Amino acid sequence: MECFILAGGQSRRFGEDKILYRIGPKRTVEYVIDTARKVCERVALVVKERERFRDLGVEVFEDILPDRTPLSGILTALKVADGPDVMILGGDMPLIREEVLRVLIEEYKEPVTLFQTNGRIQTLVGIYSKGLAGILVDYMKTGGRSIVGFLNSLSYKVIPEERVREVDPDLVSFTNLNTKEDLEKVLERLP
Repeated sequence: MECFILAGGQSRRFGEDKILYRIGPKRTVEYVIDTARKVCERVALVVKERERFRDLGVEVFEDILPDRTPLSGILTALKVADGPDVMILGGDMPLIREEVLRVLIEEYKEPVTLFQTNGRIQTLVGIYSKGLAGILVDYMKTGGRSIVGFLNSLSYKVIPEERVREVDPDLVSFTNLNTKEDLEKVLERLP
């Protein structure tokens, strides 16, 4: 399995670059990289500016589209992937657990498999089939910019919250680092 971590956000609510923000001994995205490496043969980043991420020891790809939305990050990953399926992770989820990623791989069914937690589909913790690239291009050509909007045009598998709680009872894996208040939650939960 190949994993592409989307690290191109603007960090407006955080106030500074949340992806490269140092939390303890590592930067935010390094926690995600380290966890992904435990379950994937290939780990890479999709970013806006390649140079800022060169020292992380993984392949780095710049978004192929100028709008640089999460959807364009997914498209970039699908286009550069070698294998038939791609794990997509958000780069701002430092508490993502290996066990959650293993469940994702075990439960994967084409064309897309995602988790649902707290009533929400987790679009940036999922596996997407490389075969979706053409459909995604067509969707974006019609002005589509929403991952959920794209997913609604497909049949996809949802892993229910109960299954996630078997390996992550408090759902800490889905904690996004969007604000400084979120940073406090992350610091409380880091091992």
